[in-house]
Amino acid sequence: MIDISTYPILSSHMATLKDTSLDKRDDRTIVYMTESTKLVVNFDKVKEEYVKPLKLCEVPKSNDALMTDEKSKLIFIEFKNGYMDRAKQFAVRKKIYDSVLILSDIVSLGISDMRTFVDYILVYNEEVNEKNPDVIKERKTHIQPSASFNNFAKGVSNLAKEEYVCFGVKQFENYCFKKVHTYTQKEFEKYILSF
Repeated sequence: MIDISTYPILSSHMATLKDTSLDKRDDRTIVYMTESTKLVVNFDKVKEEYVKPLKLCEVPKSNDALMTDEKSKLIFIEFKNGYMDRAKQFAVRKKIYDSVLILSDIVSLGISDMRTFVDYILVYNEEVNEKNPDVIKERKTHIQPSASFNNFAKGVSNLAKEEYVCFGVKQFENYCFKKVHTYTQKEFEKYILSF
């Protein structure tokens, strides 16, 4: 059980889920991946404060948000609005490792505690960039997941009474986190309404 309010570095960076989901690619394109006004920790801001006194030559990456549920369990959330090519999937895994290390230092949790008290959610936009020329070019050289494949895989997983997790993040379940989920924006909206 972790009480975020007892850690000033966490409690001083509260924001809405909507704000932490902001994707601002340029001055003209601004996208929010959720409209939820649930308060969460803006973990990008936590990371910035955490690394400031360390004077690192390379700044770690971080997940977008840290949320707590009614049982004081923590949930890391990462929002990905773009196409998840191999480089972006690698970047997500780096964010996971860096965020786990930062959080474990802040709240003095070992990795076995993280597996008990922390979950992870990757929220993705399954439709964005579907007709983008770069995406089409990428698909010609690599086998890429599509919305149709993901729907098929989710159906098969449901029959097996298992949850389908895409983009290679399932490897962190029972290793760094208790549970790992990948949700489309619509699935995430349904999930967040359960709080």
